[in-house]
Amino acid sequence: MINAGIVGLGWWGKNLVEAVQGKSEHIRFTRGACRDPRPVAGFAERHKLALASSLQELLADDRVEAVVLATPHSLHAEQIVAVAQAARPVLCEKPLALTRADAARAIDA
Repeated sequence: MINAGIVGLGWWGKNLVEAVQGKSEHIRFTRGACRDPRPVAGFAERHKLALASSLQELLADDRVEAVVLATPHSLHAEQIVAVAQAARPVLCEKPLALTRADAARAIDA
C-alpha cells in the first residue's frame, strides 16, 4: 500500500481522493495540502487525511511515500521539482507544464 499525499483539495483533488480512498488495494491518501485547510477540514476528517498548508509541510512528513498534484497548471513545474528533490514519486495532472522549458525542467528533476 502506497501512502500518498495530495496537493490541491479543490473540486478535482477531492474527486481523486474519493476515487481511491477505501477502494484501492494499492494507494491511499494519508495527507493533503492546500493553502487554506479550514474549508476542507470536514472533508479531510471524513477521509482520514492529515492536513498541511503547503507542499513543503507535506513533504516534511516521512510517511508520505508519493505525491499527487491536483493544483493549477502554472504551479506544476515548480512542484514537480520540489517533490523530485524530496526523492518521492509524483503524479501530475495534465498538463505537465505550460512551457516546453518548464516541462523539460520537470522531467529532468
